[in-house]
Amino acid sequence: MNFILPPGPRGKWRPTLKIVANPRRAFERLVSQFGDPFLVNALNGPIVVTGRSDLVKQVFGEDPGTFVPFAMETVQPMFGAGSMLLLSGDIHKRERRLIMPMFHGDRMKAYGQAMSQAAERVYANLAQEQSFLTLPRMNEISLQIIARTIFGGNQDQRAAELVNAGRLLVRASRPLLFFSKKMHVSFLGLSPWDRFCAARQKLYRAFDQECDSRLENQHNGDDILSHLMAAKYENGEPITREHVRDELGTFLFAGHETSALAMTWAMYHLHRHPEFLLKLRTELDSIDGQQPAAFAQLAYLKAVVQESLRMHPIVTEVLRLLARPMQLGDYSLPAGMAIAPCTVLAHYNPQVFPEPDQFRPERFLEKSYSPFEYMPFGGGHRRCIGAAFATFEMAIVLGTLLKRFEFELLEPKPVVQRRRNVTLGPSTGVRMRLVRQRSE
Repeated sequence: MNFILPPGPRGKWRPTLKIVANPRRAFERLVSQFGDPFLVNALNGPIVVTGRSDLVKQVFGEDPGTFVPFAMETVQPMFGAGSMLLLSGDIHKRERRLIMPMFHGDRMKAYGQAMSQAAERVYANLAQEQSFLTLPRMNEISLQIIARTIFGGNQDQRAAELVNAGRLLVRASRPLLFFSKKMHVSFLGLSPWDRFCAARQKLYRAFDQECDSRLENQHNGDDILSHLMAAKYENGEPITREHVRDELGTFLFAGHETSALAMTWAMYHLHRHPEFLLKLRTELDSIDGQQPAAFAQLAYLKAVVQESLRMHPIVTEVLRLLARPMQLGDYSLPAGMAIAPCTVLAHYNPQVFPEPDQFRPERFLEKSYSPFEYMPFGGGHRRCIGAAFATFEMAIVLGTLLKRFEFELLEPKPVVQRRRNVTLGPSTGVRMRLVRQRSE
């Protein structure tokens, strides 16, 4: 079979490093040079990138058997074979059926009180006129939420150990570890790979201690760890300890910092554009706030969350590896090549989102967007299983903070995105100050 590939840049290192440093700028330049789609021969293999909604729709609508997880050789040593990120076929379907109810419906809504309390607790110790960095505080809120909803702890020492171990793992996750297995090299315990492995081992030990304690004390809670330990597949088979560990590590790794970043960006944009903040406060003042889940029903708050995720999506591109050949638009692609529906290209398409660099929540009240135009959590059969949990958390935390407190932005210059580890975050911690506590 004769394959027809899209054009793209030469070399591997240069394109890869540009994408790592600034994905949006790199992708937009490549589109201007080569059109959409284009081919990048990255360090982790050839990737066809597209932001066109018709091609994204085609990729997300393909039979799941068309794809297998991308960069298995590189990512499996990091997350473990039991991580849902790395499962495919019937095993992946089985896993999603088992775990998805833990992040949806009434069970998720029951976590609303814990989310609101975490937000209040982290900000309640601020003195009036005190300045602070938003991102570290949002990280602390997110970690406390994980401690309660995933591990079932409040001030419990072991829950704190789990969360701290997770924080160390995120910090040790350097971007190039995900791009090439050649970076998985040990050197006297000092290499990036050595530091990652040490942090991962600390997290695994904390998981095992927590699981042992629960079995010994016959602890049954309403947290996700309890549900995982008690869960059984349709054939009655329980999840193995190693599998629970891999899934929890994935939840913690993928969930805590991404939520904190999204909430930090929302606070930044709202306080940089007071007219939007005023509209949101008017909406927040229309409810009493005693039932935190009510925040998630507010239309303008939901639009603020959606617009923040449009401008700063959780993932910049959604990678799929072809298990068999595929026709993509005018191109025919061989098995073994990757396809990446590109979130940042789609979200900054001026034909879909006029003035895409402008923060404007109203766009989500004026129009509905297809899942091939707006896809902050990916799409298709591998869409992020925690998407509903994340947007619910954002609404409750932002609603709680902005109803209870008034803040002022202290950033003299525009804050831009920069690479943190595997995520993109604000170039500063977003400095603000507490103006006052609002009366209920």
